[in-house]
Amino acid sequence: MMIRVIIVDDEKFVRLGITEGTDWEKVGCVVIGEAKDGEEGLELARKEHPDLIVSDIRMPRMDGIDMIRTLREENLDVKVVFLTAYNDFKYAQQAIRLGASDYILKPFRDGELENVIRRVLGQDLLHKGNTGGNDEDADEQLLPLKKKTADMNRYVQAALDYIEDHYREDGISITVIASAILVSEGHLSRLFKKDTGISINTYITYYRMRTAMRLLRNIRYKVYEVSEMVGYHDMGYFSNSFKKLTGMTPSEFQERGGEIN
Repeated sequence: MMIRVIIVDDEKFVRLGITEGTDWEKVGCVVIGEAKDGEEGLELARKEHPDLIVSDIRMPRMDGIDMIRTLREENLDVKVVFLTAYNDFKYAQQAIRLGASDYILKPFRDGELENVIRRVLGQDLLHKGNTGGNDEDADEQLLPLKKKTADMNRYVQAALDYIEDHYREDGISITVIASAILVSEGHLSRLFKKDTGISINTYITYYRMRTAMRLLRNIRYKVYEVSEMVGYHDMGYFSNSFKKLTGMTPSEFQERGGEIN
């Protein structure tokens, strides 16, 4: 089944360039509609229920930030990739905190949007570098994370979904997760450890660091950007935590092309 996409941008020729200049079939997607601002994008999303929105941030009437904020308030389950100019990076950071899946700095190179879409949809790793495509295996050996399975307790499955959706947020913790899925902390803690082998706090840290490792392999991201994107707003703390788990600082990891000793 093809992934359904809508494009939101106030410039007609940008929309056309994205629609016509992207190999949508290659990434398993089809464009089902376009909108010229956040208001139109929101109405289109409500009507069509797309899987992915590719949107500019700065637009008249309703910008991309307000659009995604409303989407989240209405619990519309859709992934969002933002297009933004370098000078609007702080807007992109805000978008990430609101649950945007990723963003691309304009002007972007040929193939860059396709790569981001693959990453957002879980179709591929970010950047294979010179590792022969074994990055995921190496990451899993270093920071093992059990994926959600049908035989897990339903509260554990709900907690894993919550972590995937909210790992970027400052306050994520077992207290917040337990409250969100309506279970006691103690019960959730026992169930989670039984099904995954690690505590929720450790899982959150591993999830953030595994995501950071994938992002750092994409050399267009700076370390401070990655720190923000995975929920660490203190880059020093992020770097120390990263080194403690991987044996390298984020900068060293990126310089080595994401290879793990």
